[in-house]
Amino acid sequence: MAENPADELAILDKEDFALPVTDAFITGVHRGVRRRRILRAVAAGGAVAATAVAATFVVTLTGPAHLASPPSSTTDSIAASSTATADPIHEPLDGYRVTFVPDGLRVGVPGNGSASYAVSKDQLHNDGSVPASEHPTAATALRTYVLPNGANWLDISVLRPQRTTAEADRAQVTEWLTGWAIKGAEVIDRYEVPAGRAQLTRFVGSEVTAHNVVITTPDGVVIVVGGNGNVPVADLKAVAASVLPQ
Repeated sequence: MAENPADELAILDKEDFALPVTDAFITGVHRGVRRRRILRAVAAGGAVAATAVAATFVVTLTGPAHLASPPSSTTDSIAASSTATADPIHEPLDGYRVTFVPDGLRVGVPGNGSASYAVSKDQLHNDGSVPASEHPTAATALRTYVLPNGANWLDISVLRPQRTTAEADRAQVTEWLTGWAIKGAEVIDRYEVPAGRAQLTRFVGSEVTAHNVVITTPDGVVIVVGGNGNVPVADLKAVAASVLPQ
């Protein structure tokens, strides 16, 4: 297996096999490695259903070559209606409504996972190496959206500061979570969305370029919108702009 995270993704992109359920949170280019770790942490934390997400999430980080062509723009889309809360696609995720996703996607099975982990400078300790009882913590929630054939396409993570300490207040925990979400990537744009302040990031690997939209809300929550390497940036930005507080 290649040591470079992007090379690892390229290899996974060319293989057609199922990986073990264990080592997987929330897309490897640098962002993808972190996302797999969150999924693994959710599973380790007792969210048994999340392990099913992990099993498929790793294989399709960049989308196998045989996948059907994804939506090419945000014009082919579905928006939340007044009955969206009954629709799993638009169901609230830890206090936020998702009012838009590209057409043809559905929530992965089970699609969601949540857990709580220790936080330090630019690091979410979701590998179990740092006891949560001794540090500030953040609650994490994840939802994945998949293509009709079940391949992962889009994911939304909500990282909410939880416990604070004398050394790290809520604002500090938010800063650390934001640093963790953008670590290793280039910030190529900053702009406002309804949920807060957004940063568009780009990580360029040897064969894969990946993007994220990292949102910091006024009350200190960090929301990350990402997906596999084939998701159009316009779609990521459209989904990020559709995330609204309940």
